[in-house]
Amino acid sequence: MQQWQIEILRCPFDRARLDVKEEQMQCVECQRTFPVVGGIPSFVVPDLATAHEREEWLRKQSEIQARDMQASQYDHLLGLVLMSPVEARMTLRALRGKAGQFAALAEIGCGTGRMLRHFAALAGFVIGVDFSLQSLQLCRQRMQQAGILEKVMLIHADACFLPLADEMLDAVASCQLVEHLPSDRLRRQVLAEMARVLKAGGRYAVSGYHWSWLTRWSGAKQGMHQGGIYYYRFTRNEFYELVSAHLPVESLRSVLGYVWLASGSKET
Repeated sequence: MQQWQIEILRCPFDRARLDVKEEQMQCVECQRTFPVVGGIPSFVVPDLATAHEREEWLRKQSEIQARDMQASQYDHLLGLVLMSPVEARMTLRALRGKAGQFAALAEIGCGTGRMLRHFAALAGFVIGVDFSLQSLQLCRQRMQQAGILEKVMLIHADACFLPLADEMLDAVASCQLVEHLPSDRLRRQVLAEMARVLKAGGRYAVSGYHWSWLTRWSGAKQGMHQGGIYYYRFTRNEFYELVSAHLPVESLRSVLGYVWLASGSKET
């Protein structure tokens, strides 16, 4: 593990430093241990259940199982194939703002790397966080094939409990993650975590399902996708309120009537 990676990692329970070895990490305070699986630090441990309501945890477990099972087919979903080029272009533009290159950037909920490969062009170091280990393993292969694995750290973790130090990132992004958090409390917690790890003045971009004429025609405001993945679709006011409670919203746009995209800079 590279030095920059060791410096940014923290225990997700108490945010203390970690004693990092080749195949295991240990918190210097609570003494919890976390494995390194195939080069990926893993912080999805049973103790996380105690920080959730029972229904929240059950829905998260259902999604983890579904994401692991669907990982190899995810990038071929028709909706993503059609929307990804536009989404990537708009998200990168929103995230960059007037900034040039970032030193360190993280995507929360990176999945198989659909967007992470684009974010990698914006930063010296890139972090991808997801709670599907199977998706991260495919993401690792994708980064290796692209020749950028040396600048990428993938982390198996819960987005509500990021194992990252405070204010260490120059930019943070999250693409179509928040709508799958099974409660308003957890959605707010993810935004709070994103704000915590972002430096003052750092850039952010976050997207979530849009409750639009298009999605009204194709489905319910909230429900379950095939395989057991919860979703929630936001009105403009709902999404603005969610994001602005933690980060200033400079721009809020719809991407093809499918997702909201909010962006801005953390206050200095």
